[in-house]
Amino acid sequence: MRNRSGFPQTEEQVAALSLSELNDFIRYLEFLTYEVKRSSSLKKQSFKSLIWLENCRETLHGVPAPDRKRL
Repeated sequence: MRNRSGFPQTEEQVAALSLSELNDFIRYLEFLTYEVKRSSSLKKQSFKSLIWLENCRETLHGVPAPDRKRL
């Protein structure tokens, strides 16, 4: 089944992205998490995805992930 959202769902999909594409996904998730008025469950989901992508970026590209404890 194909990923309908366009967001990477696996580490292999993230590894196939360039650093600039990965940064674009991270910026968009930051926007969804902190700027858009959404339900708490959707904010939590986007926050978890944000943390995961930042950790993948740190592993793959050596860009340190910010220390985000809670939403």
